[in-house]
Amino acid sequence: MHKGEILLVEDDRSTVILIKDTLEREKYILRVANNLQKAKNELEMSIPDLIILDRRLPDGDGIDFCREIRSYKRTENVPILFLTAINGVSDKIVGLRVGGDDYLTKPFNIEELIARIDAMLRRIKKITEPSSKVLKARGIELDITRHECKVDGGLIELWPKEFELLKVFLEHKNRIISKEFLSEHVWNYEYSTTSRTIEITVQRLRKKLGKRGNLIETIKTYGYKLTL
Repeated sequence: MHKGEILLVEDDRSTVILIKDTLEREKYILRVANNLQKAKNELEMSIPDLIILDRRLPDGDGIDFCREIRSYKRTENVPILFLTAINGVSDKIVGLRVGGDDYLTKPFNIEELIARIDAMLRRIKKITEPSSKVLKARGIELDITRHECKVDGGLIELWPKEFELLKVFLEHKNRIISKEFLSEHVWNYEYSTTSRTIEITVQRLRKKLGKRGNLIETIKTYGYKLTL
């Protein structure tokens, strides 16, 4: 089972390779964007557990992107770790004041980076851990507390947006759910969520659910229904 999903916003290839190899060994899922626009596209698809953000990027400053992330409800609490060569004390203060949770300067020690990531995710888990709740339907079990999903007794890995989508389906069993409803309750209307974005996420979820994926019925031109 993976420890979490991280979005790395970094344009230096050697830095990306080092972080990618290390995080994957540590059982993290890593998504990479080499500029701010690609980072926004990644956030349209799903919200990560943590964002590692450079300052100097081809299409802008990570400071401005951090402000933007904090301005949206669905991303306002995502931990952000600045990883940058901009190392002045005043720069660090600005990074923390605009919404960064930590600020690590380059060159950096990869073990220190991992330790900071682990610590940040431990803290956020303690803060956000809800009361025990398990949603069930026809071999599907979604544990909200542990953020785990089981299908016919076996654990499967879901990305955050897939998890939220399945949660909505299980909470509205045998009811038709419009794409508009999903856009509001899963994506919160942010980052210009399109019908195609929803369709792709549903397709991924169906595939991961295996034979139970057939329970998610497409209602042509309207939305979906978890049919039991």
